[in-house]
Amino acid sequence: MMLLRKRAWDIMNEDFSTIEDSASLAEAVRTLRDSMKETPDNHVVVVKKKNGSLRGVVSIWTMLKAVEEMVLKDEDLNLTEEADWDRAFKRAGTACCSEAVEAYIEEDVAILKPTDPMLVVLEIFRKKKRTWALVQEGGNIIGVVLLSDVYREVTRDLVQQF
Repeated sequence: MMLLRKRAWDIMNEDFSTIEDSASLAEAVRTLRDSMKETPDNHVVVVKKKNGSLRGVVSIWTMLKAVEEMVLKDEDLNLTEEADWDRAFKRAGTACCSEAVEAYIEEDVAILKPTDPMLVVLEIFRKKKRTWALVQEGGNIIGVVLLSDVYREVTRDLVQQF
């Protein structure tokens, strides 16, 4: 079975987005949107420190949470018909632009080694309950493995047997 011979490096995406930990939330949002044009299943941006080492990631979930909090924090907003949603959203957008990404960095990151076999990759995804994992070699992030890539790989052989 070919699957068991596959390694993390065989399925990782080498094109992934990064930002510095000093970036604004708006920069993170824009970076992820651009990345998703190329890779719609990618829901993370890798966050690096000034020296280039890994700080963590910002995910689609943390960004949505940030936007939700900023919109809901708006004092004009109560859940009545006459609430000015457009104005509230505009203000949230402005707040989002000036907000630092710092508070939204997830530091509990699923890390794979390039040589990790498929079964290890599967186990890490299952244990971490994440849709992504970073591939690290010599302290550098060299790729991102997405759950959809793992699924395609694992089911390819299965489908041929049906």
